[in-house]
Amino acid sequence: MKGKIFIILTTIFLLVIFFTQFKLVNRPVSDNDEGIYLTSFLLVDKGYQPYKKAYFSQPPGFLLSVYPEFILFGKTLQAARLTISLWSFIGLLAILWLSFELKNKWAGLLVIGLLFFIPSYYSQALTFQSDVLVTTFSLLSLAAIIRFRKKFFLPWFILSSIFLNMAFWTKFDITFFPSFFVAIFLLMKEKGISFKKIINLFLIFISVSLGFFIFFILPFGIKDVFYNSILLRFQASSTASLSLIDYLKRDIFLSSIIFISLIMGLLKLKILNYSQKIIFLWSIFIFILFIFYRPLFSHHLVILTVPFVVLFSQLIESLFRNKIIFKVLVIIVIIASLCYRIYITKKTSTILINDEQRAAISIIKKYTNTNDVVLSDEEILNGMSGRLPPPELADVSYVRVRSNNLTPENFKKIINVYKPKLIIPWNGRLDSMKNFRENLSGYIILASFSETKNIYIRIAQ
Repeated sequence: MKGKIFIILTTIFLLVIFFTQFKLVNRPVSDNDEGIYLTSFLLVDKGYQPYKKAYFSQPPGFLLSVYPEFILFGKTLQAARLTISLWSFIGLLAILWLSFELKNKWAGLLVIGLLFFIPSYYSQALTFQSDVLVTTFSLLSLAAIIRFRKKFFLPWFILSSIFLNMAFWTKFDITFFPSFFVAIFLLMKEKGISFKKIINLFLIFISVSLGFFIFFILPFGIKDVFYNSILLRFQASSTASLSLIDYLKRDIFLSSIIFISLIMGLLKLKILNYSQKIIFLWSIFIFILFIFYRPLFSHHLVILTVPFVVLFSQLIESLFRNKIIFKVLVIIVIIASLCYRIYITKKTSTILINDEQRAAISIIKKYTNTNDVVLSDEEILNGMSGRLPPPELADVSYVRVRSNNLTPENFKKIINVYKPKLIIPWNGRLDSMKNFRENLSGYIILASFSETKNIYIRIAQ
């Protein structure tokens, strides 16, 4: 009977999440990055090689894990969101897998219930960005390495290594690496594995990583990936204005989970089991990293959120000697989480873009052909209209402009080469660029939505 209750609750929760995601793929666009990535993916589909020709700020793992499904599901923003949603759903399954490995399935159910109270998680589970992919791949790597510890079946170790590489090459994420290596070394203490076998495991990991790099990363061109992704991150880090604490102040619920987890984890560190120590190390390393390397945007918090909620659930479960009370608590959380999920779904609009954006897209389509070049700093206009920018300007973000990754000189050169039919400064990014107005000498205003939202058309020559 107890097993049936768990199965029924888990099934209902996952089904509600799965089907509500289909409605929420049409929620309004609120993050400009979605337009940037949509435009970038469409440029790749058009034949522009990523990194070499089409500018792409994310590491290759993002393309590898999302682009095939993006093409399969229809080359739209909804297709991309659906892909992210499916990966996040796999992440939930990975949490349940992990909970079974830890012989604490109710704590796993508590994790997925709590996650849907945290905006930085449930929003990213449906946003065309890479953060939730990192957490999914790290969770799969964690579950596989714990499975390997129990069975010593080498394919589990190889699988863990592959997902660890996926996490790294999706966002250059290194947060699970210390836990992965400590997990290997703890095998000597916990299982009496010889040092020679530990070295062999490291050699296998290096071989898997090297193979992954040669077959999946090297073809993109390391120099180009460095210029597009790594260099941008170093440049952008100097522009970060908010600290981790600033972001956490906006989410008291998540902040409380992190604070409680840190205190309880430190107090109970000596009595934590093998797997809990790995999760604690993963959480604490991310926390320290985020303090010194500031998250640039609030959505980066999802990388911090998942391990801390997993750790929190493990630690809270350990406080209950009477497991019946803990299960009742989990049931209450799941029911509340389901109600909140349904409430969020019902109140969320299913209109992707606003009236001004729709009007702008109508004008774009009216005055351009499918092969005409259109430049906008509101890239969702490019993605939704199918009129694409110069491939080097697939990303006109504040990060590129403010960090001087995109210089006014290079911008002018690109404009002179491609001669866009329309130029659309919309959200301040283009206007913030030095000498931008001077570059519009060959254009006149075709339509104006406000003082800062204009559509310029090139004068026929």
